[in-house]
Amino acid sequence: MAKLMRIRSVSFDTSFLLKDNKLVDDVIKALTYDGIRCFLTSTVVSELELLKVGGRITQSEYKRAIKRWKHANASIIDFRNRLLSDAFGRACVQSMKKRHGVKAEDIANDCNIVISALKNGVDLFLSEDFHFTSKITREVIGEVTSAACTEYHQMCDSTLFSIDSKTFIESYKSGWIDPDIVESRIKSIRKSGKRLG
Repeated sequence: MAKLMRIRSVSFDTSFLLKDNKLVDDVIKALTYDGIRCFLTSTVVSELELLKVGGRITQSEYKRAIKRWKHANASIIDFRNRLLSDAFGRACVQSMKKRHGVKAEDIANDCNIVISALKNGVDLFLSEDFHFTSKITREVIGEVTSAACTEYHQMCDSTLFSIDSKTFIESYKSGWIDPDIVESRIKSIRKSGKRLG
């Protein structure tokens, strides 16, 4: 039998909150039922606002995302130490550029989200964005964790899984996930550019 991993907290990506899929609501229902702490990074909050103001999402999509955020009772997290946040952010951007082959401006927000989740000890990052849930980004998270470990020892033992709602439903049970199921669902997908959904 596989060794299960206890889930203490999760963080939501913009794509997760916006996805038009009942599975997302099922995930939030399971998390709230089991009392798992939920978070959004300040970058995700900003992205939602910018998408709404820029007309890239409809008012109803925005309202659905906010409703999900409120239903999960998700708190906003950030990495407030600017000096270290910038250093870890640069390490993340370099790793993302090297592994995904994309421009820095296309991954700056992604890295802010990853760094905030890692610094705040989040166990699961829920995203519907194919590149966040890829094996390639898993390697990026490993590199950033190694780079950050000397300054923030709580990041040394970080096991941040980035998964989509379908993988969550398949691997989750009553506050635990099966890492073997998670690993078997992660694909080697490269990010070709900035995309939502």
